[in-house]
Amino acid sequence: MRTLRDVHGLSFVSILLTLLILAVLYFGYFRMQGTSERGTHIQSLEASKDVACRVQRQQIERDVQMYTASHDGPPRSLADLERAGIRIPRCPEGGQYALEGTHVTCSVHR
Repeated sequence: MRTLRDVHGLSFVSILLTLLILAVLYFGYFRMQGTSERGTHIQSLEASKDVACRVQRQQIERDVQMYTASHDGPPRSLADLERAGIRIPRCPEGGQYALEGTHVTCSVHR
């Protein structure tokens, strides 16, 4: 007859010990990585916001071209586009878009 001590396998204590080792390795890795590369993450976040703003300005410029093709001339302001039913996105950094001819500028991203 077999007893519980004869059964081979992982015990609860060995599983807990394995999880503890993995947790120490995991959090130790991210603690070391966070101290040396924090500036890099911030720079990449700012760069992605710059790209998002540029893409939105390009989309507004395409909307201006479509508005010009369907109306008598280009819009005088972004409010003309909004009155025509075109949604004007907002800058990710909170800047304000302005229309200069057919070119769109941002108060934050030049």
